[in-house]
Amino acid sequence: MKEDRLHPGVTTRPRILTVLLGLLLTSVATLSLGWSTPAHAADGCTAGHNASGQSVYYCGVWVPSGGIPVYSSTSQGSSVIDHLHSGGTANWFYCSTSGGTATASGYKSTSWARSVGDDNGAIGYVPAVYFSGSENYWAGLPSCSGGTGSSGSSCHSGTNKSGTTVSYCGIWTPSGGTPVYASTSSGSGVVDHLNTAGTGNWFFCEQKGSSITVGGYTSSDWAKTIGDDHGATGYVPAVYFTGSQNYWAGMPACSTPAPPPSDDSCTLGHNPSGGTAYYCPVWVPSGGVPLYGSTSTSSGVVDHLHTGGSANWFYCRVNGSTATVGGYSSSSWAKTIGDDNGATGYVPAVYFTGSQDYWVNLPSCGSGSTNPTPPSPPSNGGANTNGSACGTAYTGLPGLTLKMMQQACRVTVTSDSMYKYSIYAWDGGHGSTPGPTYGSCDPSNGAPNDCHVDGFDCSGLVRWAYYQATGVDALDGYTWGQWSKALALPHKAVINAASHGGSGQVDNYLSQLKPGDILWYGQNAGEHVAIYMGNGKQMNAYQSGDHDGITSVTTGDTFWGAVRMW
Repeated sequence: MKEDRLHPGVTTRPRILTVLLGLLLTSVATLSLGWSTPAHAADGCTAGHNASGQSVYYCGVWVPSGGIPVYSSTSQGSSVIDHLHSGGTANWFYCSTSGGTATASGYKSTSWARSVGDDNGAIGYVPAVYFSGSENYWAGLPSCSGGTGSSGSSCHSGTNKSGTTVSYCGIWTPSGGTPVYASTSSGSGVVDHLNTAGTGNWFFCEQKGSSITVGGYTSSDWAKTIGDDHGATGYVPAVYFTGSQNYWAGMPACSTPAPPPSDDSCTLGHNPSGGTAYYCPVWVPSGGVPLYGSTSTSSGVVDHLHTGGSANWFYCRVNGSTATVGGYSSSSWAKTIGDDNGATGYVPAVYFTGSQDYWVNLPSCGSGSTNPTPPSPPSNGGANTNGSACGTAYTGLPGLTLKMMQQACRVTVTSDSMYKYSIYAWDGGHGSTPGPTYGSCDPSNGAPNDCHVDGFDCSGLVRWAYYQATGVDALDGYTWGQWSKALALPHKAVINAASHGGSGQVDNYLSQLKPGDILWYGQNAGEHVAIYMGNGKQMNAYQSGDHDGITSVTTGDTFWGAVRMW
């Protein structure tokens, strides 16, 4: 066999030591630099396509702690606007160009490559010192044409969920989201946010506005869009767009000056009780959209809506006093029922998406306010009336009191057309106007068939009787909301067991009650409401399967209180 010849005087041991020493020195060098020895300059880039289908080049890089910085221009003196986080050949680049000298971990280079960052989707430049290889060029990456400033990002045409033609454009998103302003001025107030970086957001058009500076970028260009949180229409300053931050290619111009945002239409449907209602888009501030007791912010908040978009429904719109929120003012209001307490009230139109002073397709409640002042108790006792209700003769009752009792009794009189609504219906009587409605099927509340019953529940019946007597729908809502509303209305007297924790029984208060008093039962007035008829009897819609009518007062339940209206 063939022998290996050694140089005279050289043994194999010193050679082995030399190799081991060389490997050790290489390892020390690697440890001292914190990353592997650069590959050869022959490490090239491979042509391919990015996620958007653009022709790009995949090149090998190494990634320091925190990611590879992406600079706004070809100088380390410019701002870091983004980072790359994947090593190896997972990152892609558009082209290479010369720029300022960059230094990292002992390497220097004047070569730069243009790319899009991972965090914000910002287009910028990566110095070649982060490329594997000789760190001053990379094979196969073509030269950038034109200047070294990043050009505006191109938008591509598409359609939004409503089928409207829009432009999808790349943006970067700061913590908390990209702000959407009410108009083309940062002083107009933030009405919404965009929460997705990259090209996931769409825009209607672009136009000039006031100048705004963010992250060292300044621009007077704005783009119109709809936000993610509240569905509010507004404007995004161009400083949040990837590219040169002052324009973007391919987006059509808006008309000038900025038109008010388009109003979103309301859609005809039915509320959970089956009543006719309209679903209209709203935006929701922290704490919810306030519902007021009437069409004035001074009337007090009686409830809230908590869902944005078009998940909320409304009965109708009406004019009222001017409300101002977030720089918007409007005298339009919409009638609805709140989420917390089931109270009926009014939402000022400033919470509606669009131009905040009207919404398409929501019908009018009628001329003027739907909440005229209810009749006050007569100061001198007023003219008392004799008459009968539910077959019982009464003398000396205030006229409105007797009328309310008579109207409640109509569902018990067989000769009256209202008798057909005498069967209790869970959630019945809560339509857009007082009157019987189909109830809700709710087996958990002992009402498995009530969505097939046209009638009243307890609060629906009291609401209707009061409305028939006065012409004013002032006791709309459910029992707990009616208690608060009755106390807020002009009234004659209150028998208030609630002041004692609501722990009293109604028979403890019978001596204080008079016919026509409205009675509430349960903690926070949340169980039942009825009209007292005298002699320990009450007129009420009591429970599923029963006819509405006269029962004994509910002595077994907690008595919350009573209100004498006149």
